[in-house]
Amino acid sequence: MKSKLKFTASLVVFALLVGSLVGCSGSNGAASSPKAEGSSTALDPTTLKVMLFGDKPVDMDKVLNEFESRTKDTLNTQLNIEFNPASDHNQKTKLKLAAGEAIDLMFDAPWMNLNQNISQGFYHELDKYFNNDDYPGLKKAFSEEFLNANKINGHLYAIPITNMYYDSEVVYIRKDLREKYGMEPVQSYDDLKTYLDNVKKNEPSMIPFALMGDRGFFKMFGTEDKQTQLRAEPYSIAGTGVNFNLILSDDGKQVLGATTLGDPAEEYAKYPAPFNDAEYFYDSNDIKVEWNQYVQKDVLNEKDPAALFVSGKSAANESTINAFASMRDRLKSAVPGAELEFFVYNSKIRGLEKEAIGTEYKAWNYLVVPATSKNVDRTMKFLDWLFGSQENHDLFELGIEGTHWEKSGDRNYKTTANTQNYAFPGYELTWNPTLSRINAENSDEALKIINYQTEDSTYYKLPLTGFVFNTEPVKTEIAKIQPKAAELDPILKNGLEKNWRQSAEKLNKELRNLGLENVRAELVKQAQEFLDHNQ
Repeated sequence: MKSKLKFTASLVVFALLVGSLVGCSGSNGAASSPKAEGSSTALDPTTLKVMLFGDKPVDMDKVLNEFESRTKDTLNTQLNIEFNPASDHNQKTKLKLAAGEAIDLMFDAPWMNLNQNISQGFYHELDKYFNNDDYPGLKKAFSEEFLNANKINGHLYAIPITNMYYDSEVVYIRKDLREKYGMEPVQSYDDLKTYLDNVKKNEPSMIPFALMGDRGFFKMFGTEDKQTQLRAEPYSIAGTGVNFNLILSDDGKQVLGATTLGDPAEEYAKYPAPFNDAEYFYDSNDIKVEWNQYVQKDVLNEKDPAALFVSGKSAANESTINAFASMRDRLKSAVPGAELEFFVYNSKIRGLEKEAIGTEYKAWNYLVVPATSKNVDRTMKFLDWLFGSQENHDLFELGIEGTHWEKSGDRNYKTTANTQNYAFPGYELTWNPTLSRINAENSDEALKIINYQTEDSTYYKLPLTGFVFNTEPVKTEIAKIQPKAAELDPILKNGLEKNWRQSAEKLNKELRNLGLENVRAELVKQAQEFLDHNQ
């Protein structure tokens, strides 16, 4: 199955959003089909409940009031958004769903609980709302090709929120400090290390490299090999409780097995090189330990390293290219004379090489309507309104025109003095390749990467594309191993454990006692069945 979105040149840069949106909270709800925007008769008043994560934008209530004012005679809907810290959202949503609490709209993703929750029947099937003339906004904004790439078991349970397949990771640094040290632009890890050493030496009050506790060094130092015979980090199959390395035969038709962190050497030895050595997958942990010298001491508790960076308290921050414009503006506002630049740490992306990024042509982020919602039609009608026009979409993504943003041509926007008062991450609800505007104030270098990210030739199709792991047969085991594995994960990501190999082996033994082998066997079985069915 080949499900590619075709991005035109006019859409290529839609990723640079300061973000904006709103959610929904739920009480009562009408089951009848809502009337279209512009209808002379308003619907019964309804409040929709939504769960998102992050900090509530300062002017969120102003945007919600504007929305209600515009739609009081039609949608007649109020939006009650619960914002949770990013670190809490995953667990909170699991608990609320398990308790049967009524929620109308919620953020979820494969890197959270999406696949598990779908397999447990927690979300409504949404097929009928798309490619449907009764929901013209959704029909226009979500092509059939795009939706097909994001179906699970042949159905749409989650609405894809994206404007491209990938948001390239970068390290933001201070150009003014780099020039102060007499350095040329950072073009390699060695250059970056030299920069951090200079910061450590010359700026004793500054954190050289601020990381987020649950993200750490993220994908830094990892292999850049093309995955044609393998599904492993950063493209691991989601939903298994721990990250497995699925190893395939040369022709891609057979699953040879699956390994994971801490497995004994003999588990790897039965696979062809280079997969026969655990170091191929995990030796980057040694580099993270070495680089931990630059990281803040309380990194595991850090939830907002960008705030440290833009306030001048740190000299580098791992993030993504989409954050460039916002990061630059915040930095320059808080630190007079500061200048921002970035280092794309994946060398293939940095070199704009073809087929550098593996993809299933899916989104990374999704909206779901929990099965507990009594307001499914009303929730979908709100989304239909949101994606139904440029004006509606602009309100939620960028805020109030003239206050939070200004137009710049047909497809661009410029920030204002009040932009940061509505700094909502669009990747939680509004990102869309046909509606998201371009920040006209981004640098040429940032736009170059964004353009590259939207070209079909940048990507290659991952093996096992379309496979979704069904957690139901081993849900008990996953419930046991997932929280245990999560204890060590941030420690390794931040390079805090010098003896990480021994810690990994100890954890692996504990997980085996909790059902790891059952999950491994089920993953291999399901992956092989998928290959057999799709050959």
